[in-house]
Amino acid sequence: PGMQSPTNCVLLSMAVCDLITILIPTPWYIYLYTLGHHEDAEWSTVSCFLYDLLSVTVPQIFHTASNWLTLALAVQRYIYVCHAAVAKQWCTLARSRMFVFVVLGFAVTYMLPRVFDRTYDVIHEAGPSSSVGSEREICLVHFSSWVMKIVNIYFISFWWFRVVFVQIFPCISLVILNILLFSAMRRAEQRRRRLTINKTNNNFKKGGSRPTRSNTIARRMSIFGFSKESRDRRQRDANNTTMMLIVVIAVFLAVELPLSCITALHTISSSVVEFLDYRLVGNIILFINVIICLSYPLNFAIYCGMSRQFRTTFRSLFLNPVKVALCTSSGPGESGDQEGTDVMTSNKNKWLDNTSSTKMSKVMPATTNSTDNNGLLTTNL
Repeated sequence: PGMQSPTNCVLLSMAVCDLITILIPTPWYIYLYTLGHHEDAEWSTVSCFLYDLLSVTVPQIFHTASNWLTLALAVQRYIYVCHAAVAKQWCTLARSRMFVFVVLGFAVTYMLPRVFDRTYDVIHEAGPSSSVGSEREICLVHFSSWVMKIVNIYFISFWWFRVVFVQIFPCISLVILNILLFSAMRRAEQRRRRLTINKTNNNFKKGGSRPTRSNTIARRMSIFGFSKESRDRRQRDANNTTMMLIVVIAVFLAVELPLSCITALHTISSSVVEFLDYRLVGNIILFINVIICLSYPLNFAIYCGMSRQFRTTFRSLFLNPVKVALCTSSGPGESGDQEGTDVMTSNKNKWLDNTSSTKMSKVMPATTNSTDNNGLLTTNL
């Protein structure tokens, strides 16, 4: 429950889209190319349709959704950092979930014509060997009759929409938002340093005078969990979260900008004048796709390295159960000692809970609303 936040909702949706982009076409690639059945595979019109759907269309749907969700993540964090006053209204968990479904709906709608713009036939062709009966089946693709009537308008509009709204516009917007976020973080750090220096100088001038009103307020705030250390920790976590998202967006731009350039050149070459060597372009796109696939696991390393909350949650969900299972299977003696230790620890925790609840019973109602707007912590500038 602690990880349920608007930011984590978008991050989870991005991760799922990236996973589906890789996972769906993988069985086809393994069977046809890794196992070497691309020449002797048996095809039908249904299998030809499924291959095109699952290896091209569906990955493009979720890759498109991932691009738009990355842009939404940057906009959301920009609102948290630079316009914290409206973050409570616009950046809620319910709105984030609704926006994820809207993005997926737009991505499906955009790619839906590609599902119905082709028909398939299976033809037999002589195989590579010269022996009698060595034939192989090949999928032959025909464009539908409605596509042939508007073939130029259909493909030009499809590819220019992809270039502008799926790749170029999100990439340019992400570059601008990254610059704004980084600048806001630098201004906040400079402001914090100035305030720290001014506070240190004022305390030095006052010397051993009686406690000031600000010190009294600080002591009262510490009773309610708003101590200076707590505020500094929240600020550090918020800065780390913002920096983590900047790094994630930067990795996305590093792998997405080359693909955007190739797509734009292909669209210009197809609609204006043909100037590309498509054999070379095909090899470049294969290399770019490999780099994009390798960047997906890199995001997990970024989360683990830069988010303390992600590390803690990952450890409690995956590492601690494994550790408990290993300790349980190590032997009855050690497990008995572990149970005894757990009993002592639980008794101690109960005693501490009772003591702390008795001492803090008068101030607990005031702390019920001291939750964060964002599960990964926000920066109020």
